[in-house]
Amino acid sequence: MVLKGVHDNAGHQGQHRTLWLARQRFYWNSLEHDTKLYVSQCKRCVLSKTPEPEARAPLVSITTTAPLELVCVDFWTAEDVNNKSVDVLVVTDHFTKLACAYTCPNQTAKSVARVLWNNFFCVYGFPARIHSDKGANFESSLIAEMLTLSGVAKSHTTPYHPMGNGQTERFNRTLGDMIRSLPPRSKVNWPRMLNTLTFSYNCTRHETTGYPPFFLMFGRSPRLPVDVLFESVILDGENVDVSKYVQSMGRDLREAMSLAQQNAHQQQNKQADYYNRKCKGHLLELGDRVLIANKGEKGKRKLADRWESTVYVVVSKNCSLNTYKIRHPVTGGVKVVHRNLLMPVNFLP
Repeated sequence: MVLKGVHDNAGHQGQHRTLWLARQRFYWNSLEHDTKLYVSQCKRCVLSKTPEPEARAPLVSITTTAPLELVCVDFWTAEDVNNKSVDVLVVTDHFTKLACAYTCPNQTAKSVARVLWNNFFCVYGFPARIHSDKGANFESSLIAEMLTLSGVAKSHTTPYHPMGNGQTERFNRTLGDMIRSLPPRSKVNWPRMLNTLTFSYNCTRHETTGYPPFFLMFGRSPRLPVDVLFESVILDGENVDVSKYVQSMGRDLREAMSLAQQNAHQQQNKQADYYNRKCKGHLLELGDRVLIANKGEKGKRKLADRWESTVYVVVSKNCSLNTYKIRHPVTGGVKVVHRNLLMPVNFLP
């Protein structure tokens, strides 16, 4: 009752301030120990004050070896000149880094299915697997049926963990930077510039692979307006028949794909080493009690608790992906959450 009066009823202040208030009014032999323990186990303080999240699991890189082995999709949204939100479906090929951006009337599953089928599948071919977040549009029965009929597998990230779809997230930032850098007259009509911007991006050497995405996807360098203007010659001028051209292109493309895979692997290892230097926390064990970072509450985030109030229990783990299955203590429902969004709270009473 005493500690509740100097802590709970005094603004849930920290250990030092609470201890000062207690010492000004009371005394017993274990006052300091009891006060610090009470404050450290105060659930309201844990939910509202603990930085989110202190833990950082090691980075796990996705490896691909061929075009269209894995295609990542996500929505990117920005306002047009009339302050109206424009939904853009971003599609990236994980191996070649080829990126496409398509305006959509909305983010419904119907729009996603139509754009993927008409603008990507029927142009570039059907991928082995599609990867997205767990948005209702991407996880809908319509998308599932379309992919099943097409023989395309489906995977998704864990909730509120955008790094699970990192390549698309990075291109989203790049696309935003490219649009911001447009001259004012062009920026007004930025939705009409998407094809031009993505084409320019795909024709430029990617820092991860060392090759332009266009070349890795099609086996040749694109002809640009500047090439036509100055009569530049991208390929050698020898006249060859179709079969020799195919053989030559196949040989060059195999060599480029091998080097691109090596370069991508080196870059991924370099990025993982840098990221993993800052890893904190530890592996969770079965039976551990955990809180989930509060990412879903709407409204003013400055006033929201940093952690959800429900204490879950770890029931299984996937160490290779740094994900955990956790069970709700009342309903028994199970959800999969990335380690970066969990905080162990075995210390709570």
